[in-house]
Order: sequence, then structure tokens, then C-alpha cells
Amino acid sequence: MSTFKDLGNEAFKQKDYPTAIKHYSAAIQENPNDHTLYGNRAASYHNMGNYVNAEGDADKCIEIKNDWSKGFQRKAMA
Repeated sequence: MSTFKDLGNEAFKQKDYPTAIKHYSAAIQENPNDHTLYGNRAASYHNMGNYVNAEGDADKCIEIKNDWSKGFQRKAMA
């Protein structure tokens, strides 16, 4: 059985960013304290050109785990 995060990762690899966002959002509902989910969703938003949502997710990622460099990378990209 795949988790929502796994499904999001697979959709991201396929460059199906709307589906990835849907799955990452479902995963966040299940585990709102997982910083990687916000980072992954931020990358998906970024790849769609939705920089406002990408920045918001990057900020949340940093809020949860401020020593994870990818959160700052996502914010800089947004």
C-alpha cells in the first residue's frame, strides 16, 4: 500500500504537479508536522509557477524544522 507521500513523489517524478500537490496535501492532513511534505509541495507549486503558495509552504517547512537546508532552498526558489 502506498502512502500519500509516496503517491505524491511518484506524481512529482512524472511531472504531474497538480496530482503531486493533491497527494502531498492529503499527507499533510494526516501528518501536519512532517516538514518534508511542505518542502515537496513547495517544489510542486514552484514547478507550476505558483510562487506565492511555494513560499508559504517553504515558510511552514522552515517553521517546523529550521535546520533543514532544503526548506531555505525552497524559499529562495520561490
